[in-house]
Amino acid sequence: MSPSTDTPPGASTSPSPAADAAAAERELRADRILDAAEELLVAWGRRKITVEDVARRAKVGKGTVYLHFATKETLLLAVVMRAQLGLMRQLLEVMGRSPENVRPSEVARSLYLKHLDSPLMRAVLTGGTESLGALSRDAAALVGGTVRERQRAMRAYWDVLRDLGLLRPDLPVDDQLYAYNALVLGHLVTPPVLEEQGMHVPDHGTRADLMAQSVRLLLEQDAPPENTRKAQARVLEIFSALDRSMREDIARLKQTPGST
Repeated sequence: MSPSTDTPPGASTSPSPAADAAAAERELRADRILDAAEELLVAWGRRKITVEDVARRAKVGKGTVYLHFATKETLLLAVVMRAQLGLMRQLLEVMGRSPENVRPSEVARSLYLKHLDSPLMRAVLTGGTESLGALSRDAAALVGGTVRERQRAMRAYWDVLRDLGLLRPDLPVDDQLYAYNALVLGHLVTPPVLEEQGMHVPDHGTRADLMAQSVRLLLEQDAPPENTRKAQARVLEIFSALDRSMREDIARLKQTPGST
């Protein structure tokens, strides 16, 4: 008879202190590498960064970077996703404060201002559509499941608002989503182009107000306060689930399972 593999009664199945310490060290090292990559991305832009540069900034060997991140693309995607996760958590906090804050106009305003508050996200946007396109392709290849989940979450969010009467019912959903995304992305990426052409570009707050007003007039309608409160609860559930999925993907990209 082969020896039993059952855990003896009373024996602990939790990781040993040494294993816990090693996991914590891996997590700290991965975050240090991400911090270094973020600093370089802000300073130099996506195209100029090399893995050697990141390793030097993080004070680790090049092989150590590859121990966590298989490619430069994986590393930079993890940097951007970490920033996006921070924005998601701030957005959840804003939406939790008031039912009105789940409206697309207010979500757009919050995301716009928080993008501009983030040096990393400003650097990504400064890279224009080429940089955004490269990140989109990398995301589709490396975290395609989360990309699809984001799309499903956005559609579920939209369906909730339409069902509860916060959005106009006379426009197709796909056309509304296109208009919303085009308005937000346009306000984020076009100011430098307009400035180069000598055109007037308002301050950040005014731009946020103009964008929110545009979304409100084009897509939204008044709804009973009870419906807005119902929408708030359901929308928070949708985006909290997306937050968890993003955390799991970042942990996988870092090759440090269980990161939070």
